[in-house]
Formats: sequence, C-alpha cells, structure tokens
Amino acid sequence: MSDALTVPVVHLLKAGVLYQSDAPAVWEQITSHQAAIGDYLSVIGLDVVIDRAEGYAYVRQQDLDSRDDGVPVPRLVTRHRLSFPVSLMLVLLRGRLADGDADSADPRLVLTRDDLVEMIRSFLPPRSNEAQLVDQIDAHIKKLVDLKALRQTKQTSTYEVRRHIKALVDAQVLNDFNDLLATYRDAASAKDDT
Repeated sequence: MSDALTVPVVHLLKAGVLYQSDAPAVWEQITSHQAAIGDYLSVIGLDVVIDRAEGYAYVRQQDLDSRDDGVPVPRLVTRHRLSFPVSLMLVLLRGRLADGDADSADPRLVLTRDDLVEMIRSFLPPRSNEAQLVDQIDAHIKKLVDLKALRQTKQTSTYEVRRHIKALVDAQVLNDFNDLLATYRDAASAKDDT
C-alpha cells in the first residue's frame, strides 16, 4: 500500500464513520484517492462509501453477491445487534432529520436530551417509576452516541444527529415504519371503538 493511502485507510477503519468536518485533511486524502482506497479495501472484502454531499465516509462489508470471485470472506466489520428501543430511536431520528431537511436550511439537527426522551417515551411501555424510564432512555441515548449516530455538543444535554443515519435508515425503511405505525394506530382505534 502506498504511503498516500496509509493515513486515510487507517482513519476509515478506526473511525467507523469519518466526517469531513472532523478531519478535513484526511477527508481530502480520501476523496483524492477514492479509487485506490476502494481497490485496496476490496481485497479484504470491504467497500468504501463516500457521501460527498453530506460529508462523510465509512467502510462496509461487501455482499457475497458483489464479489467477482464469489469466494466468501470472513466478516471484518462488526455487526451490532440493536435493541428495539435503540432501533426505534434511529428510525425516529431519521424521520426528524428528514423533516428538518424539508423545513430548514440548516444541515444540522440538534436535539436536547428532553427532546429525545419525549420522542421515544410514548413508544415505550409505561412504568410506575418515571426515573427508571428516563434512566433507561438515557442508556439508549448513550448507545446511540457510542454508535456515532448522535454526537454530544458542547452544550450540556444537547446532541447533534449525525447525517450518516440516512445510510443506516434509508427512505424505504422509514416508509415501512410509517406504514407499520399507521397499522398499529388503526388497530388501536378499532379496539377503542369496541
């Protein structure tokens, strides 16, 4: 591997998701050497994904179907099994990001901890102890920070929703979720009527 590729490849493998705003010099190397980085990573069964419009890049495991030789490669990128509340929060955050993109010229979506708690609270089973519920939601928020879907800002209890959520939760998943919610709402209202 050439010296010009070492730094961007190591950053991509370590960062999980690398944002242009977080490392402008590395971002420039990634975009300048995109083809060479892609060729190198494909040898170890990875694809590089670069979204120039949103300003982020990451690596993902190749599908077996996308490999020319059809030889299965051991999984290098770790898969994370997410709990239902964390998955639900990702979908809800993706919806809020879409709404924010439609309503505002600001590319950043910043939410407070209270916003996040209120967003998910109605979807979780009620608890007799409100503090336990909020503690549980805080644990889900921490998981999303660990997954880099949220980034804590310099303000206390304020989080930026990261743009790569669009790659994790695409428009089809969002649409399917909205259809599922509509089905649940219809079933709940039919139950209330009887």
